[in-house]
Amino acid sequence: MDCAEFCLLLDSRLEEFLSSERSAHSRRVADLAEGLCSREGLDPCRGRAAGLAHDMCKEMPRKAQRELAALYSGSHAKGASSSVLMADKVVHGPAAAGLLARDFAVDDPELLEAIALHTVGRPGMKGLSIILYCADKLEPGRERQGQGYASGSLALPLDAMLRAVVEGVIEWMRRRGRAIAPETLILYSTLVREADPR
Repeated sequence: MDCAEFCLLLDSRLEEFLSSERSAHSRRVADLAEGLCSREGLDPCRGRAAGLAHDMCKEMPRKAQRELAALYSGSHAKGASSSVLMADKVVHGPAAAGLLARDFAVDDPELLEAIALHTVGRPGMKGLSIILYCADKLEPGRERQGQGYASGSLALPLDAMLRAVVEGVIEWMRRRGRAIAPETLILYSTLVREADPR
């Protein structure tokens, strides 16, 4: 099955996995990821597939999410803390990667990694992983930082966009008194060091 057919299949099956609200979010992320991939010279179809699939397991029971995540974490995860990826709020990412590998025969490490890491990120992310991480936070249905945040971030080059988005996520979580994943803080520290390596 080629990528376009795969995207059609994912799109047609979203409502089997997700509520209409979450399906709509996934489609908006897919649209944005597709556009960002085009802009960055990457395969837009893979961006669309990542966007459609990234939250497929989010509404599953935690036990099912953990079982699927173990399929991904055991065979594909590189450099990501498995304990971080198994935390309740983020386990749906590696679970979706495990679901794609098991039920859809997806064997594309870059696509699976992008989906697995879309919530917390990881230092060293490239191309598709950065795009999906940012698209998930910047899609037009999100209400994060107020007007201008998404458009301002989207106007930046990819690495600068990632830093702006990570800063926005950290600020948003802090304002609401929510815990920030250690991996996200490590990603932010790494991005700051890379931008100002004094």
